[in-house]
Amino acid sequence: MALGHMIRASGLDTMVGKTEFSECAPDTKACGPGDLRFGVANPVGAVCSSACTMVLAGGVRRLADSRAFVGIHRIMLPTAKKIHGKKTIVLVPIPKWYERKVDSYFTEMKAGSWIVSAMQKIPDDSIRYLVTYELLDLNLITETGHGDTRTSIDICKTTPPAGNCRTVRQ
Repeated sequence: MALGHMIRASGLDTMVGKTEFSECAPDTKACGPGDLRFGVANPVGAVCSSACTMVLAGGVRRLADSRAFVGIHRIMLPTAKKIHGKKTIVLVPIPKWYERKVDSYFTEMKAGSWIVSAMQKIPDDSIRYLVTYELLDLNLITETGHGDTRTSIDICKTTPPAGNCRTVRQ
């Protein structure tokens, strides 16, 4: 929620996406820690679930492609319990006060008021992926589409360049 508040306070948009690297992908062994990693944003097949939905809700404008996956699940908290004399971490439902806090956050971000109640109805071991009309109805996203108008290199060629442009010197 803190990250979502920071995104909103900065006036930033959010988009469900993934990076397709052209070279030096994070798992490329030939690349070192200081090497530049170049890639393009691609929303197709991108996944946003769990706490990601709270980050997504923080955007002023929130975008997801119809081929991206946005999932919600019951909010659980890890708790230590003794089971057969051994300390074990188990997941337990969140207390009502925390449920109200999460609900207030989504309301503040102008997301649908029923998102938390929908989350809490999902079985503990499941995730529910929402379809585009549900995301729009919840106002978890404000628009659909590919996002090229926000992530294309061309937005950095305008005068002045878009606020999210960065210059990388090699």
